[in-house]
Amino acid sequence: MHVRAVLLPLLSVLLAVAQAGCASLGVVTGQDPATLAAMQSETAATTSIASSRHRVVVAFNDMTGNEDTIVLGPNSRVIRRGASLAGWSYSEDLGRTWTYGGKLAPPAGWSILWSDPAITTSRIDPSVVFVSYLAAPDAKFPASGLNDTPASAMGGACIARSLDGGVTFTHYQCVTTNHNFYDGASMAASPCGEIYAAYFDLTTTRIRVWRASSHNAPFEEIADPFPRLTVGSHPRLRTSADSWLYVATEVRATSGQSFVYMNRYRDGQWRTPTQVSEAVAGGIATIDLGTRVLGSPLTIRGAPQFSFDIGAASEGGNDAVRILYTRRNGARLYIEGAACAADLGQCHPVPQWRSSPGGAGDTVDAFNPNVTTWAGTMSRPPVWTSSFYVRNGPKVTGVGLASMTLGYFNGTPLGIPVTVLGDIRVCSDIRGYWGDYDDMLHVGFDKATPVFIRFTSSDHGKGCTYRWQHAAQHQHVQSVRQPR
Repeated sequence: MHVRAVLLPLLSVLLAVAQAGCASLGVVTGQDPATLAAMQSETAATTSIASSRHRVVVAFNDMTGNEDTIVLGPNSRVIRRGASLAGWSYSEDLGRTWTYGGKLAPPAGWSILWSDPAITTSRIDPSVVFVSYLAAPDAKFPASGLNDTPASAMGGACIARSLDGGVTFTHYQCVTTNHNFYDGASMAASPCGEIYAAYFDLTTTRIRVWRASSHNAPFEEIADPFPRLTVGSHPRLRTSADSWLYVATEVRATSGQSFVYMNRYRDGQWRTPTQVSEAVAGGIATIDLGTRVLGSPLTIRGAPQFSFDIGAASEGGNDAVRILYTRRNGARLYIEGAACAADLGQCHPVPQWRSSPGGAGDTVDAFNPNVTTWAGTMSRPPVWTSSFYVRNGPKVTGVGLASMTLGYFNGTPLGIPVTVLGDIRVCSDIRGYWGDYDDMLHVGFDKATPVFIRFTSSDHGKGCTYRWQHAAQHQHVQSVRQPR
């Protein structure tokens, strides 16, 4: 479907901006004693339909119930077999209220589930939901446990399946490449019924992509989407209406700069890896909030610093794929956009889709972007929207959440960032961990208006009670629903 860019009048742009500023919050975790006493962060989300109930399902890193398997101290962490960070919640009212789904225990042959969640729903049967969590196999995990980090024992990921729309999950299959260290994760489902999962193989610096031909078939690893390129970040997956799989990641050039590259797959073949961005703030970005909390500098780390989606192109616009990524201007981080034709044959920067570029004396950082779209109908144009964190001020204890429509006015790209939440209090651990990434998606409609949800970390107004090397409290998950 093509929609003329000139059909988006100024009134529609102003309406989108006004709606972007209207949001309501949902308490995803921390509303019950069990999750309130632990930490949750780092989200991946999907929607489902089962037994005539529409659900939003979100997976996250979840420390609930790990008192015996993850023993924490101010400067220490002991990890034992049986530890799991594999939690999820679901909503049946478009994110107004949430139910804690519980956690998965490690399956046989695997010692721990260490999360970095990914999730997707079958496009053939919307009651079938798949979720992935990183894992460590028994073969690599010492019987005595591990101190500090599980990195030396990580060796793949475990995928679970739900047949009731994300209310319950059971283990489906664990995937590994020679027990290499998988990091990051992304999942997607095609209209033809295929299910995909992708991971960043830190052992070989490759992207590993797994495909199941249907929601009842086993996952099998397919070819490398970025051969002979040096990969440097988690992957992100999306699928198009005509069943192309798109995968994006950061690639490190010989110059030392990093760029977002993308490839697409269908009928058993990858096409050509394509650079789709200008130089990005590669790797894991660390944002110094310029203040100290409980005796330690308050920082946030985040990865990956790009996001994209696939949808309706403007007529002749070569913009069916729209991308946001984080860039540097000196010490500052800012968001900028790009767009590509569906075949990735024509990609171009869109500097109008950006936050403040920062600079000398500028105290604004923008980072952790998300892009999502609603496809529209024959009578209504598609909606392209995005969100990202902003830091306003040289010394702050929180960040804001901004939203920006990736649209046009009279054929010219137009993006107007609008603050959705002004002050989300940050309670990161001493490393800066506050959840490396969060998800955003279209979840349904309020009457005829498309509704989007962006997930964030939150202290739920309870402040920071402690900040240790590997833990901080309070750190929970909230949903930000737009429009209200």
